[in-house]
Amino acid sequence: MLAIVLMFGASAAFVVMQAVVKHAREAGLDTTETMFFRTAPGLPLLWWSLRQRGQGLLPTRPKDVFVRSVLGSLAMSTNFTAMRWLSLAQFSTLGLSQPVFVALAAPLLLGERLNRHAWVAMAFAISGALVLIAPGLETHTLALVPALLAVASALFSAFAHIWVRKATEQDPPDRVVFHFAALVAVVSLVVGVSRGYFSALPAGLSAGGLAWIVLGMASFGTLGQVLMTRAHVHGDAPTVAMVGYAAIGLSMLADVILFDAWPAHSAYAGACLMVCAGAILVNGARKPASPPHEPAVTQDRSSH
Repeated sequence: MLAIVLMFGASAAFVVMQAVVKHAREAGLDTTETMFFRTAPGLPLLWWSLRQRGQGLLPTRPKDVFVRSVLGSLAMSTNFTAMRWLSLAQFSTLGLSQPVFVALAAPLLLGERLNRHAWVAMAFAISGALVLIAPGLETHTLALVPALLAVASALFSAFAHIWVRKATEQDPPDRVVFHFAALVAVVSLVVGVSRGYFSALPAGLSAGGLAWIVLGMASFGTLGQVLMTRAHVHGDAPTVAMVGYAAIGLSMLADVILFDAWPAHSAYAGACLMVCAGAILVNGARKPASPPHEPAVTQDRSSH
């Protein structure tokens, strides 16, 4: 139960962060600038938190922490690039194919059992994505490349979530988040400066406006990362990731309130299919595995 509460809080924090990111991209900030301002300000707080607990920065399992950081960086870059052209609801609905990716990959990487529910959930998730994308492509209201970037972000994020589980087996959550944020901040700064960014504010964006954007992205983004990482410490990967489906409703609400963007009918249909995928995953995760000596096990394995 604690893992579900933590992941719901993480989902809410990420929706607020995504709203700020969308505003930042529309205000003219480049992807590298957005990534840097999203991660760099939270580093001192994470460092202080580790010192308060008497924990150093050096990872116990550096390989897993590094892989998690790289995967998270790829997820964030594709995320922030797609966000400029997608509504929050469109991005959330496409991005929430992620729990299905987690459910499919977890058995291979974490040894967690995969059953028929994951395959059925995948069919629902793919259907939901197609329902959302297809009408937009016909009316030119949903660009194909940003939509594919959103799905790519979900895939990278799924593997990042799995490596959170692997990394936090030996390293505390705050240390894992710190190394992820540090890698993103350094790489985005180097790439951005080499491309001529960070030299001046975009036209129409004041220093005060930038300060609010940075505060919103850094605070809610760091909060979401910490809550998500702690959720994976207390729960299995597929079930925890599924709680992220709450972001669909929250994103639709944010679209209406902040951007006056009402979801199309296809968004509701796609969201319903995605929620069905999540419900199937939860139902499958709650079913206890049969003892090895029972005949049902043999039948189940032969059908996989």
